[in-house]
Parts: sequence; structure tokens; C-alpha cells
Amino acid sequence: MKLFRRNREPDSESPRRREGLLRDGDGGSRVGLAALGIIILLIASLVLTTASFRNVPAGHKGVILSSPSGPNREEINEGWTVNLGYMFADIRIVRYNVQTRDMIGSQGNSLTIRSSDNLNVHMDLSVVYHFPGNRVADIWIEYGDPLEIIDRYTRAVPRDVASNFTGEYIGGIGRIVVEDEIQRELTAALGAYTIVVDDVLVRDVDLPDTVDIAIEEKLAAQQKVVTAELERQAIVIRAMAEADRVRLEAEGIRNATVLKANGTAAAMRLLIETLKFEDPNLVNATWAYLTLLYIQALSDPNSNISFIIITDGGVPIIIQPTP
Repeated sequence: MKLFRRNREPDSESPRRREGLLRDGDGGSRVGLAALGIIILLIASLVLTTASFRNVPAGHKGVILSSPSGPNREEINEGWTVNLGYMFADIRIVRYNVQTRDMIGSQGNSLTIRSSDNLNVHMDLSVVYHFPGNRVADIWIEYGDPLEIIDRYTRAVPRDVASNFTGEYIGGIGRIVVEDEIQRELTAALGAYTIVVDDVLVRDVDLPDTVDIAIEEKLAAQQKVVTAELERQAIVIRAMAEADRVRLEAEGIRNATVLKANGTAAAMRLLIETLKFEDPNLVNATWAYLTLLYIQALSDPNSNISFIIITDGGVPIIIQPTP
């Protein structure tokens, strides 16, 4: 009997236990659903909040190209900004400060221009530019991507300018002139789109090989002309120096001769005056002086006299002195 009652007791209690278990299961399901809803709401809130934030780096502006209300000319400034409308907007982050656009062969976008003498010239060019900080949105909304505008004119303007100059001039002495002309015309063209050109740099000019050879030969010929002119000037200078030397030497000899002659004349005058002083009755002092010189020459062993002629106006007598 005891065994029978023990076996029946669980059967009598099983419906109530099953009912309690069901009630406990319903409560757990409701709690789970509530928790899941809260998690979904938190995730949605986080997503919406994150989508509402925009971080604009320094030197950039945020441009709203499209939104439920259309494009917006009000720019998003540097830094963090939160706006629920950003979730549904197409925002472009645009750099507006000074930057460079290169047209360089190493980057695959070198310029090919044609000179006035129909030469194909390859040119590497860089354009330094910026956008006014308060017109970035206006430029994008009115004209589209400004880089496309810059590229279009950076290719067109140099071609127009090059058509006015020869290839030799563009690659040689006229390079600075061509660079200035490109900058002037490019500044005017891009200025119509409120794009400010700060500088234009012609980095390289590559002429055809035949032109390079012709330029080198021309420069070599010009150098020869310059060298010949310098040599001619050097010869003229040397000739003038030699002429000055000869002139100065001749003047020195002349001056020495004059001084010697003046000295000799002074000596003669002094000797004649002495002879007159010693012999007041001397009639021809000049003859006496010449006679004195004659006697001195005869007595001088270095006079190299070979013959002596003695005459009183009649037949002369020739005497050979004894050495």
C-alpha cells in the first residue's frame, strides 16, 4: 500500500507543477523580449548619433552636395559638428588651403604642346592654387569638381601660349617669359570660377632631339665667336702695349740724346769761355776749341785714328801715327 501511494503522489501533483513551469516560462520570454528591444534601441541610437557627427580636418570644408532639402551652400567648418540632418546628406570634405596640381611626365600626365614652328614640346608644369574659404560650397555647387576645371585649363592654356613662340625659345632663353604668360592667362581663366592661382612653375621642357642638337651647335658656334673676339681683343691689347713700350723707349732715348747734347753744348760753351778768359787776345775761340779736341783725339790711344791729314790749304800731308 505504501508503495502504491508513493507511486500515485507524483501523478496527482504533475499538472500543477506543469502549470507553474509554464507561468515561469512566459515571464522569462517577456523579459528577454524587453531586453532585446532595449538593446536594439541603444544600437539604433548609437548609429543615429554616430551618423550625425562630422569631423572636418584643418584646411578643409564640408560641403553638403545633396540632402532632403537639396544642396546647401552653408559650409561645415573645421572640427567636430553634430547635426541629425547629416544622416541623410551627401557630404564632401574639400581641401581649400594652398595646394599643388602637377602635370608631370613621371606621373603619366605630362603636357604636350606645339610651338609656333610646329614642334611637339613636352612640358612638366605645376599649378599652386587655393579656394577662398567662404566660397568652397559655392564652387562645388555651381561648377562641380574644381579639380576637373583646373586640369582642363592647365592643359589648354599652355598650348595657347606655346603657339606664339618657337620651340627653341620655349626651351631656352624664353622659358621664364613663357612661364609668366601661362600664369597670367591661367590666373584669369580660373579666376572666373573663384579659383585663386598662387603660382605656376614650369619644371621641365623637353624638346625634340634634333632641336636639342641644333641648339647645342648654335651655342657652340656662338661660343667660338665669343672666343675669337676675346682673342682679337687680347691681340689688340698686346699690340697697344707694345706700341706704348716702343713709344716710351723712343721718348727715353730722345730725352737722353737731348740731355747729352745739351750737356755737350754746355761743356763746349764753358770751355770756350775758359779759353777766352785765359787768352783775352784769342780771336777765334771756336777754332781753338776744335784744335784742342783734335789734339786730344791724337793723344787718346782709344781714338782708333788710322791717318792724320795736315794741311794749311795747300797740298795735304797724310801721316800714319805709330801705335
